[in-house]
Amino acid sequence: MFLKTAITTVCIALCGALLLDGAAAATQGGRTNLRGRTGQKRTIKLSMHGNRIQLKHFTARLRCHGGAVLIDAESGFQPTPTRGGRFHDVQVGSTDEVLFKGRVRGHKINGKIRVKDKLGKKRCDSRWVKFTAHG
Repeated sequence: MFLKTAITTVCIALCGALLLDGAAAATQGGRTNLRGRTGQKRTIKLSMHGNRIQLKHFTARLRCHGGAVLIDAESGFQPTPTRGGRFHDVQVGSTDEVLFKGRVRGHKINGKIRVKDKLGKKRCDSRWVKFTAHG
């Protein structure tokens, strides 16, 4: 009887440790990674940590003056704070500007993103593109 109880206790402890380890891997110290799609059917990656959202990577199709099309890969963003479940931010790079707004509900984010880029004398714009991401 004692051996059966000891084996059961070890199994329960081991299963609990595995469950906790899996939960820690999914959140990486409280950070939740989210993946989703944009209205242009392209992938977008974000992360949430507390009341901050950070764009990790996305691509967007931009239309340029003169009719040219530019596929722009964006990454390297600063975290954006949320207030009341909403967020909005403008981040500026050397030639581009990224506008980012939306709403957080649990582990799901709905929003819009816009990229404006200036290549020499040409100006390119993605217009507002909707996205949805979840973790």
